[in-house]
Amino acid sequence: MDPEQIAPIIREIKEALPEIEEERLRTELDRYLRYGIVPLEAKKAIIRKFGGTPATFASAGEKKLGELKGGEMNVDLIVRCLSSKEREQKTQNGDRTLVTGLIADDTMIRRFVSWEGQMLDKGSTYLIKGASAKTFRGEVEINLGLYTKVEDAPNGSLSGLDVTKLPRFGNLLELKLKDVRPGMGNIQITAKVMDLEKRTIETDKGKKNIYDGMLADDTKRVRFTSWSDFGFDIGDALTIRGAYVKDWRGIPQINFDERAEVQKEKGVDFDVMKTPRLFAEDLINAGATDIEITGTIIEIREGSGLIFRCPECNRALVNGSCSLHGQQTGVADLRTKVVLDDGTGALFAILNTEITEQILDRKVSECVDKFRDDDRKIIEELDRRLLGQEYVMRGNVIRDDFGPTVLPAQLNLRESDDREEARTLMDSLEVL
Repeated sequence: MDPEQIAPIIREIKEALPEIEEERLRTELDRYLRYGIVPLEAKKAIIRKFGGTPATFASAGEKKLGELKGGEMNVDLIVRCLSSKEREQKTQNGDRTLVTGLIADDTMIRRFVSWEGQMLDKGSTYLIKGASAKTFRGEVEINLGLYTKVEDAPNGSLSGLDVTKLPRFGNLLELKLKDVRPGMGNIQITAKVMDLEKRTIETDKGKKNIYDGMLADDTKRVRFTSWSDFGFDIGDALTIRGAYVKDWRGIPQINFDERAEVQKEKGVDFDVMKTPRLFAEDLINAGATDIEITGTIIEIREGSGLIFRCPECNRALVNGSCSLHGQQTGVADLRTKVVLDDGTGALFAILNTEITEQILDRKVSECVDKFRDDDRKIIEELDRRLLGQEYVMRGNVIRDDFGPTVLPAQLNLRESDDREEARTLMDSLEVL
């Protein structure tokens, strides 16, 4: 059996035998299954062996889909199948066929997964005995396993069901983009599509088109990936229900697939956040996409200047050696590692090749010719041009165990109008 199928069985046994170590229970269950004993009987035998009672596995009773919170075991449901399809799933025991789709009762619509291939026909009504509920990407879904029985529902069940009036999801969390965090699921957002790119990727089922882009509202910009074609384009205002948030190096990224609802909004009028200007204190707990930060460069860090990269993996070489590929003839490059202080805190930033070339007013090849034997002069030049100067950086902020790192795509010297500042000061003195 797959680990995903075994996990709820172990949880049930553990509830009946809390004093027994989980690993021991897992070993016992594996032994029974290898001898071909069905899971339900295996559970009963293990509980008896350790002094429990099989009554623990009595049905939890009939439940409504809207009642389920995730984690329920052995529940009975009366539902109508709204959609059903087979798909192949790679597992530790090889490929297997699953059945997935949507079911509904008079409280809501839920997704189901049948691990043993129980096919539910669209439009038919069923009595499902011994199902379990789990949470996946913030949404409760129904699992049908080896010990789940699927029968025709009693005559007249759900006869007046109107699915158009049912909620597709559970408790949607309606958010502004500034509030999304990695790990969130089942969220609702309204935002404008700022850019969009179609990509083709390889999956277990072959090639698939996905759509990457940028969303913006009046609080922030966040990148997204749509795993289905919902027919939207750049400039469209969308309400997306049922999205989830993944993490790329501390930067939240919104994802949604065919289970989401994507609605184009007409007449939605909100000021799209341009490039937000944030402070160091805003970036302590999460990364960000396409932001500006202004501060004074107070340090040029070690590892700046002329470096050489591994031709295989692009890592910077240390004494001519790559940590993965050993001794290498490196490819020359430029970078600058700096510390930026904006008054609320200090941030580490890495200036890329193009920005470093701009600062030095020299290309990489020129620096190799001129400074290869004495690259300290490059550091001296970076010190002279950067230290103590106030800059505006625009780009992304990633986050790891060491804190946030700014990866600017643009670096501009902050220009101040001394005359305007003086005029403002004089006006304030005249008021006094």
